[in-house]
Amino acid sequence: MALVIRRLEEHDEVENFDCGDDALNNYLKRHAWTNQQKSSIGVSYVALDEDAPRTVLGYFTLAMASVPRDAFPKKYVRGLPPYDLPLILLARLAVDRRFTGRGLGHALISEALRISLRVADEVGCRSIITDAYRDRVSWYARYGFVPVEGAAVTGPQRMFLDVRTVRAALQR
Repeated sequence: MALVIRRLEEHDEVENFDCGDDALNNYLKRHAWTNQQKSSIGVSYVALDEDAPRTVLGYFTLAMASVPRDAFPKKYVRGLPPYDLPLILLARLAVDRRFTGRGLGHALISEALRISLRVADEVGCRSIITDAYRDRVSWYARYGFVPVEGAAVTGPQRMFLDVRTVRAALQR
């Protein structure tokens, strides 16, 4: 399978996408295109097989965000100004369950980090954040994401990844 990752297009086939999570499925099928093209509040990227260039195998969505400086551990914000920090929100990431175990999640997050680094270089941003499902925290941690202390005990775990960490990893 030759994988291609690109921006979501209006005629991409999303109706059969099923990652096993209704909220993630529904977002892709009902909101991703509108949020990208009409509302400009997030951009979704899709993974496709080059031989089936419209069938979505996985996706992620990126958006801009900001978080109060004091929401981060002190060692990550030392020397920064005392206002909200600009960052990139990895709002969603999902792989169709028919394609799990083939490295698609790794390919998607790797591309999300590359895009985030380019954006950070162009407009300035300190980190990438995500709200990870509790059973996915260790998966995100493998990529360097760190739990934000004081986040909710139930529901998703807010995690962040310093852009400097991404830059250093890509330079190796």
